[in-house]
Amino acid sequence: MIQYRYVTKYKDNDSIRAALNQLTRETFGFDFESWYQNGYWKEDMYMPHSLMDGERMVANVSANRMEFVIGGESKHYIQIGTVMTAKEYLGQGLGRYLIEKVINTYRDGCDGIYLFGNDSVLDYYPKFGFQVSKEFIYKKQLPVDEVKEESLENNKFEEFMKIENPSNEDRIKFFDYVKQAVSNDGMTMRNVGLMGFYLHDLEDVYYSESLDTYVVANIENHALHLSCIIAKEKVKLEDILDSFSEVADEVILDFTPSNKDGFEVEEFEEEDCTLFYIGEDLKKIEREHLHFPVVSHA
Repeated sequence: MIQYRYVTKYKDNDSIRAALNQLTRETFGFDFESWYQNGYWKEDMYMPHSLMDGERMVANVSANRMEFVIGGESKHYIQIGTVMTAKEYLGQGLGRYLIEKVINTYRDGCDGIYLFGNDSVLDYYPKFGFQVSKEFIYKKQLPVDEVKEESLENNKFEEFMKIENPSNEDRIKFFDYVKQAVSNDGMTMRNVGLMGFYLHDLEDVYYSESLDTYVVANIENHALHLSCIIAKEKVKLEDILDSFSEVADEVILDFTPSNKDGFEVEEFEEEDCTLFYIGEDLKKIEREHLHFPVVSHA
């Protein structure tokens, strides 16, 4: 290991950040540069731990500081992400070294550590003490007499309007709501940076003036996939669902509702994506039938 240089806390170092972006593109097909340039990368929230061979980054494991409000209680987790090793450097234990470093660095200062891994690592992460957890998803039939195709095609609903061709002012207003949002579900994420990663372009974002509420949603085959609710005040989920009832006859939540009455709950299964965790507190994900929203995945 001594031939490699360990680096962290380097977000404003252009050359090392460029090396991270290069390895990320090679591994996952995207990079973090626009996210950084748009001001969403906060160094105390997204913390890469990397190994350099000269000027080239050869391995990385990132720690994401995740704050959630679960049942009214604040929880502080670390989500491991962007786990990658350059192909020519595989088999040297570089990933193991960084994963152990991240676990040892953050374990005593958080309520738990978790990550999402693909099927190729089902036997890998348990070697570090990770356990596998189930997640759950909530569905509900909406009372609909008639599905109005014209409304669906025009992305126009009784209360919510889709934000098309967003301006900078639209973006400023939306992220002001993100920063001031109150908890409107049973497991609310507090991470503006990750919201910026997924929603900077305001894709699939709708706003209701009468409810003064944003939602992230899309409709497929008359099923409403509701990803998150963003509002400065408490809003009734029923009022949101009523607004979409003309164009959808089922709702599938990508979050845990505050009130589960009337919802069917079933085990959530996503291809090539398994939740691993360390820490007693995270046992509640399976025990209490909770769900990490997609916009919280790092």
